Amino acid sequence: MKTFDRQVADLQIGKEKALSFFMDAYAQPLHFFAFKIVKDREAISEIVSDAFVKLWERRENFHAVESIKSFLYLVVKNGCLDHLRQHRHISYQDDALLDDLQDENQDILTKIIYTEVIALVVQEIEKLPTQQAKIFQLSFMEGKNTQEICEELGTTANMVYFARSKALATLQQVFKHKKLVFNQLSILWLINLHNNTL
Repeated sequence: MKTFDRQVADLQIGKEKALSFFMDAYAQPLHFFAFKIVKDREAISEIVSDAFVKLWERRENFHAVESIKSFLYLVVKNGCLDHLRQHRHISYQDDALLDDLQDENQDILTKIIYTEVIALVVQEIEKLPTQQAKIFQLSFMEGKNTQEICEELGTTANMVYFARSKALATLQQVFKHKKLVFNQLSILWLINLHNNTL
């Protein structure tokens, strides 16, 4: 934690390396967080970049890493809300999402934890063979079905099933060794997917 505290102090006095440190630490989780809301990669990049610009502009106000993290997630959430409002050709389902996001009682901490768990999973996915990683990402992260994956990658359903099951087995072993219970992560993931389909 001393590293983070040092970076907070450096950020306050205007050291750009400290901003780079926080970008390295939080950019990927913030992208996943925003993707769950917006599903537009170009817009997400702008929203996340804007969050770091705002952090830099207000750097003197932050004295702890927790406040920086909360600030970044809040700015990204608000950026996503603004994006959804500006693109009012969104569906009824997106209107319901917008209402949920505007609800002040919505548990942002749960969403942050979920995002950070996903970031852990993504770190491990990046270590998988390319085809397994791509199929896992398309299937679980982007919610595409087997047919859509086959069309996008020009492969067969059997290859998709095999790569997906191989990736899951590998991730189970990795998280078992990391003392994380993969089943608990899976339950969290499934609950979230279920909630998103309601």
